[in-house]
Amino acid sequence: MQYNILNADPDFYVKRTKSLLTSDYPVDIINYNFIESDPLIVRWHWHEDVEFQYIIEGQFYITCGETNLNASKGDIIFINQNVHHFMTPACQDNCKICSIIVNPQFIIGLGQLELQKKYVSPVILSQKLNVLHIKTDSEYYETWNEYVQQLISLNAERIPGYELLTKAALLNLWKQLYDVASNSNNLCQKTASQDEQRTKQAVLYIQEHFMEAVTLDDIANSIMVSKSECCRCFKRTLGITPFEYLMKYRIQESAKRIQRRPQDSISEIAGSVGFNNTSYFNKIFKKYMECTPSEYRNSTHTIKRLI
Repeated sequence: MQYNILNADPDFYVKRTKSLLTSDYPVDIINYNFIESDPLIVRWHWHEDVEFQYIIEGQFYITCGETNLNASKGDIIFINQNVHHFMTPACQDNCKICSIIVNPQFIIGLGQLELQKKYVSPVILSQKLNVLHIKTDSEYYETWNEYVQQLISLNAERIPGYELLTKAALLNLWKQLYDVASNSNNLCQKTASQDEQRTKQAVLYIQEHFMEAVTLDDIANSIMVSKSECCRCFKRTLGITPFEYLMKYRIQESAKRIQRRPQDSISEIAGSVGFNNTSYFNKIFKKYMECTPSEYRNSTHTIKRLI
């Protein structure tokens, strides 16, 4: 499948996890193509699934928790369950990335509790494996790349029995992860910190209420802490304040609406994402998008005409 990041549903990741959980085949392979008409970012998110990323073209900055990666063409990145992450291209040229999303239940299978405990839990719970970056010059790269390419080609061609062969390739990849976890001296259980839990809950509140007149009091009350503690939670977890997250989220949503609703005025767009002052909206939009809303609308219309 191919998704346009700009037009992604705000609840995309939650819906995808629910879909995979109820699917007989809980694997999703997505090709992201970052083009100049898109805001060049996949926003902060997390999910219950594990993710393997393969860089098809270009370079990407990928942040997982407190780890910053610079990934180039051919690199492979594993992102563990419930790890905050976002990515953005590191160059202006078209950048492509393939994400292989797997619900951990598919690795061994339901009912195999002993095998789950022996082989899946050590990977999921390993603090060392929040993220793993396999570069093209790594001694393990050829093995990893072989199985990743199998996953991609199998799910593109979908020959009879591809689901079985996909599971075989995933088990081989999982063995590589298990070896890394087993060789670690730190296999203590990975539990979400109180900061992470609070921030997740506050982020969900913001995403649900961003169109309203949200205040810091509202965000803090949604997680039952003081305003100062709410700010500290965001700073320690995401590196920004709740207000900064709210502003970025509103601007991302406004960019979608500018493309989707060419008939709406800029002031109408501003009001629909929670800004009651168009001048202030223009200022914040330019801060994050490096152009005014009108310039952004004109640029996207020009690209559509060329296409």
